Amino acid sequence: MISIKRTYRLLTGLSLALLAGWFSGHPVLITGIFLFTYLTWQFYNSLRLYRWLQSWESEPPESFGMWSDIFDRIATLQKQNIKRNRQYQEVIDDFIGLADAFPDATLVIDDHDVISWFNDSALRMLDLKPTDRGQAVTNLIRDPAFADWLSVQDRLHTTLDIINPNDDNICLQASIARFRKNQRLLLFRNVTDVRNLDRIRHDLVANVSHELRTPLTVLLGYLEILKTQPTEANPDAIERMFTQACQMSDLLEDLLELSRLEDSKTLEGPADVDVTALLEQIAEQAEDLSQGQHKITFKVEPGLKVRGSETDLKSAIQNLVVNAINYTPAKGKIRVAWQQTEDGLELSVSDTGVGIPYRDLPRITERFYRVGDDRNRNSGGTGLGLAIVKHVLHSHDARLEIQSTLGKGSTFRCIFPIERKA
Repeated sequence: MISIKRTYRLLTGLSLALLAGWFSGHPVLITGIFLFTYLTWQFYNSLRLYRWLQSWESEPPESFGMWSDIFDRIATLQKQNIKRNRQYQEVIDDFIGLADAFPDATLVIDDHDVISWFNDSALRMLDLKPTDRGQAVTNLIRDPAFADWLSVQDRLHTTLDIINPNDDNICLQASIARFRKNQRLLLFRNVTDVRNLDRIRHDLVANVSHELRTPLTVLLGYLEILKTQPTEANPDAIERMFTQACQMSDLLEDLLELSRLEDSKTLEGPADVDVTALLEQIAEQAEDLSQGQHKITFKVEPGLKVRGSETDLKSAIQNLVVNAINYTPAKGKIRVAWQQTEDGLELSVSDTGVGIPYRDLPRITERFYRVGDDRNRNSGGTGLGLAIVKHVLHSHDARLEIQSTLGKGSTFRCIFPIERKA
């Protein structure tokens, strides 16, 4: 609508110039003067606009007509832009202040691992300098394990514990997340106290277990002798003592096994493990433990082997099968399968037992975690079986998936990467 009015005014002015030229007898001259004056006015205002745009701090030029509207509109947009930039700057300042308040060292890196920003905690924790912006983070943290971990984080989402490059007494946990397009947020958390507590707990459990093992072995020996020589004093008491001592012995064995697995960061001398042969041994043990009360079936893919530790794998599989038997009522079904799937090499143990409540699934592999007092009291387990399974699978680059429905049964799937196939 405005452009139509401007055009109408221009045509009206041009018509008046033609009319005045017609009456004066010089139409071309009068029209030329009008057009020259109009173009000069436009050029003059264009020059004023150019000069004003070079210096935003000055007030908009005074004018009238179309140019007055242009100057006013640009001035309004300028004020809106300044207000919006001020709001953006406040958000940025709040983010930087919040990030600087983080106790964790926080860095922003691009897809080439080049640092574009870091907070104050990174200055203190990693001893960075403002001039380190623009450098690759792998040039500042020269740990080969860190470089290898960082290179695969687009496909994996894991954490890494490393030693602080500036202080060997500080342990850092690195994690990473996609921040925005072509940028990632790299965080380093000081976990020294947590790792020290873990080490103290581990050493305490291992030492106590070793110290208790010898006297408990002696006690079991004497109780076994007393069992073979029954007296009329209280034979039931000897039997109960022997049962409880055996359960304590099993607990100590599991604790020592778990300590050994935690100490072994990597497999020592991995070999080609014939899982089929292992399952044949475990099948016999399962039938002896079940005593014909369950229907146990094994579906095994012949010749399928995995690269790893035979002792550790046998321990993990035994724990899964024993759990399935202990937690499945009589006449229940237990199915063990070993096969190659699209996900990799899969060992699954399914049962029609009591099942696990959904809320307990995330914690079921924690040591000593119990799912109901009655259930565990009847099972007689140590509460360490699934913790051992988790550590064994971790050392074999495998994962554990658990599906369970309360009252209907559970399925435990151990999935090994295809690279582990022997």
